[in-house]
Amino acid sequence: MNPINAVVEPEARVATISNARNNNFNFLRLLFAALVIVSHAPEIRDGNRNHELLMRIFGTISFGDLAVNGFFLLSGYLIVSSWIRQPNLRDFLEKRVRRIVPGFLVAFVVSVFVLAPFGAQDVAAYFSGLNYPLLIKVALQLRRPEVPDIFVGRPYPTINGAMWSISYEFRCYLLVLVIGLLGSKRQKGIWLTLLLASTGLQLIPDYVGRIHFPGIWPLIGNPVEFVRLLVFFCAGACFHLFRTAIPIAGKWAFLATLVVLAALFVPVLAVPVLASAGAYALFWFAFARVPALAGFQKIDDVSYGLYLYGWPIQKLLDWYLPHTSLWLLVPLALALSGTAGYVSWHLVEAPWLRHTRRHTA
Repeated sequence: MNPINAVVEPEARVATISNARNNNFNFLRLLFAALVIVSHAPEIRDGNRNHELLMRIFGTISFGDLAVNGFFLLSGYLIVSSWIRQPNLRDFLEKRVRRIVPGFLVAFVVSVFVLAPFGAQDVAAYFSGLNYPLLIKVALQLRRPEVPDIFVGRPYPTINGAMWSISYEFRCYLLVLVIGLLGSKRQKGIWLTLLLASTGLQLIPDYVGRIHFPGIWPLIGNPVEFVRLLVFFCAGACFHLFRTAIPIAGKWAFLATLVVLAALFVPVLAVPVLASAGAYALFWFAFARVPALAGFQKIDDVSYGLYLYGWPIQKLLDWYLPHTSLWLLVPLALALSGTAGYVSWHLVEAPWLRHTRRHTA
């Protein structure tokens, strides 16, 4: 019996097990959001990410990096699946906007106008120093807010550093739309080519960092970050598109995990192996039947709000409790961020999604 009592039919194909309604996607999203908070805790305190646990062990990746990579793997699988089920430009774009944008904009406003002033030494000077046209611009671009004079003397004087990944997520959604409009017969070839190309670019990061052309930021943002995240999104997309050909079993997932652990010690191999062997292990777990995790399928998906509010809550806790142990601050940050995620889901995200479902019906 597997130690976690997970059951997947031996040598099944991904297409077979992924058709089941029971999966662990909700648990994984919550886990990844929580890992981001755990990973940020030591770095927010002293500005040195090398003090983070996974960085201490492998020196190539943090729990935060691992979590964001996992988010993009799951997203690639689910978003491409969504397009294939309903290849309609308007419906697809509306669903993606409603899922990402309302929660982001509310968190953006709350971060800038409610939470950030608590980290300012002079609240009146803070509000007078806000660049409102710039704030509107970066909010519409789904970028993290830039505000003046907060957390002075502390590392990372920004109110919501975790928001950086959302614009890259939405860029990947638009990529799904563009590729989808080229036709279903081209899907596999295009996504596989993108996966191989972006993986290859990981081997020459210095060259990628020098890429520059007019309009680069609106199109891809930071090229190094875009290419890294694209690898994982493409891997998730390919996992769905080639699901009828991929055998999946616990023994291979275990072997893939061992390969990942070995590769994480080698900087040039970390991303390619995580996006291949790591993706295999992740999706095996995502579709495994784990009785202990069945309850997560029924709870609200608060992971997005947990992710969006984690950073500002952690910054404020560190600002007001600078000498408190991280062993206390991390659980407190998780509890407060989880509460914020619950409120965000019920007051912002779910109402917009319900409207989408009624419109689609």
